[in-house]
Amino acid sequence: MTKDLAFLPAWYAEKEDYVFVDDGETPDATFLSDLPETIRPSALPLTRNDLVKNAAILPHMEVRPWGISRPVICLFNELKQSYGLPLDLPLWKQEYSRLTNRRTAAECLDMLREILPDTPLPPTPRFFSEIEEIETFMQRHSGNFVLKAPYSSSGRGLLWTNGNRLNDNERKRIGKILRTQGAISMEQVADKIQDFAMEYHSDGKGNIRYEGLSLFHTTPQGAYKGNTLQTQSALREKLQTYVGKETTEPIRQAVTQALVQTFATRYTGYIGVDMLLYKGKEAFDIHPCIEINLRYTMGLAALRIFANYLEANATGVLNILYEKETKRAYERHRQLKKTYPIVHKNGKLSKGYLSLCPVREHTQFVAYILAT
Repeated sequence: MTKDLAFLPAWYAEKEDYVFVDDGETPDATFLSDLPETIRPSALPLTRNDLVKNAAILPHMEVRPWGISRPVICLFNELKQSYGLPLDLPLWKQEYSRLTNRRTAAECLDMLREILPDTPLPPTPRFFSEIEEIETFMQRHSGNFVLKAPYSSSGRGLLWTNGNRLNDNERKRIGKILRTQGAISMEQVADKIQDFAMEYHSDGKGNIRYEGLSLFHTTPQGAYKGNTLQTQSALREKLQTYVGKETTEPIRQAVTQALVQTFATRYTGYIGVDMLLYKGKEAFDIHPCIEINLRYTMGLAALRIFANYLEANATGVLNILYEKETKRAYERHRQLKKTYPIVHKNGKLSKGYLSLCPVREHTQFVAYILAT
C-alpha cells in the first residue's frame, strides 16, 4: 500500500510541495500525459535518489507525513542525517500514544454527553483486560457486539460477535489483542444507515478549524472502501434526509469543543472524527465519536479532490481497490479506463474513470475516482 499509493498526497498537496515516493514508483510521462492538463496535480514526486542527487540545492522543507509515527520520523531523520538534507521533521510526543488510543475517543464521547444533555447518544464503549470479563458481560446483555483493538482504524482490528458466547477463534483473536495492547473495547452493534466523518485541523495553539463533512462506505466487516464525491451541501442534504440541521449542527459544534479541550494544544495537524447515522429506538440518531484519527484521512483527501478537480455538478466516488493476485488490478484499471473515458468541463472532471496513482502489472492497491 505504501508503494502503490505513495503519489496519492499529490492530489491534496499545495503547488510548491513535493511528494516522497519509492524509487521505481515515480509517476511516468504516460501517467501524467493521459490526464487533461487542468486535471493534473502540480506537486512534484521526489524519490530517495532525487534527494541524494539534489541535496545541495534543495530548499528548506517541512515533512508532513500522512500520519505521525515513530517509523516515518526515523525514515526522514535517516535521510536528513545521511545526506545533510534541509528537512524540518515532526516530533514524536509520548502523549500521542494516549491520544490515539480508543480510550480517548470514549472519553470524548462522555464529554459530548455532558455538552449535549438532551441529545440521545449511544452507550460509551467498555474496556476489558480479561476474556472472562467479556464473556460475563455478553451473558448478562443481549444483542450483537463489536470488539475493537485500542490501536486500530479504517475497519481493521475489529471482531464481530453473535450470541452470548465466544467461539475458539474469537477467544484466540481477543487473547492476541490483550497480550499486545493490554485491553479491548466492546460495544453493541448499531443498526447502521450511513458512515460519515467530520474533518478538522488543529493548529497546536488551542484552535480547532472545521474542514468539512465526508460520507464514506465500508464492507460489512467495517473495512474502508471509499468516499462519496459531492458538494458539501449535497452531502449535508443526504444526512438531513434522516436528521435535521437542528441535530447535526449542535453535534458539529460540540465535537469542536471536545477537540479543543482534548487535542488543540497537544497536537498539530488534521483530525478525522468518524461518526455513524443509525436507527435508534424511536428515531434516527447519530453516534458522534466512533473513533478519532490524528492524521490525514481519505475523507479529507475526498474534500480536497472534489474542490480542486471535479466539476461542481459532478458526483462520484473515491475508491481504494485491492487485488491479491498480481496483474488483476492492472487488468481492472485498463477495463475501467476503456469503459469510462474522461470527460472534462470548465477545466475540471465531469465524468469518467481517473486513477490517482500509477497502475502497473505488479500493482495491488489502486486509488481512483469514478465520476458521473
